[in-house]
Amino acid sequence: MFGWFSSKAECPVDPDMRAWIDARWQWLEDQFGRDRLQRVQVVLPSPEFFPDPFQGTEEDAQRMLYRVCTYMEIDPATVELSLFEDRNPVHDGEWRHGAAGIYHPDGDTFRIWLEASNLADPLAMVSTMAHELGHVHLLGHGRISDEEEDHEPLTDLLTVFLGMGVFTANAVIREHYWHEGHYSGWQMQRRGYLGMAVYGYALARFANARSEDSAAWSNELRLDVRSAFKQALRFLSEEASSGLT
Repeated sequence: MFGWFSSKAECPVDPDMRAWIDARWQWLEDQFGRDRLQRVQVVLPSPEFFPDPFQGTEEDAQRMLYRVCTYMEIDPATVELSLFEDRNPVHDGEWRHGAAGIYHPDGDTFRIWLEASNLADPLAMVSTMAHELGHVHLLGHGRISDEEEDHEPLTDLLTVFLGMGVFTANAVIREHYWHEGHYSGWQMQRRGYLGMAVYGYALARFANARSEDSAAWSNELRLDVRSAFKQALRFLSEEASSGLT
């Protein structure tokens, strides 16, 4: 009579996307090891992980990059930071600025180019750094080629695997409000290669693999990602209970 209260959870992503995430997640485990997945810290936007004062200078960005390198287990001495300005908007259904970051191998080092507007948005900056450093792990260390069609979304998925997923998921949509004199406005930009529901499912895979049934770090996720995350956790739990995995 009251069966609707216990309706079966649905996966927040479509079957094709789920199949891609599951296959690439297994590939990441093979490449980086399940033990690394178990021991990695979930990095949060808190003073515990980023205690340095931040005023939006290039020196602040250098310190932040050093910390992100450390969390992602990349030698900071092999990475150099440069800034650029992207004044050319692109259109993919909505107008937005182009690249937030660029990866470039430079001899024995890797150069990370950061779009200068990131200096005003620390969360977006960390997200961009995590993505570009993901390229170091994948492209720079010879795990994949940039000719592989999915190398960009795979790089975003790697950020989840390496504990940086709270930042990359929260930076998918960045809202900016501005006020100047008698005028004010609102702007929204989309970043990255994975959508919020995809991040929700990927983060659920991450938590599930670590036996984190009630991951405290999920409280730091933006609401739309957190909703997909909880839905995916329930879906994976019910699937495991039914013996389908």
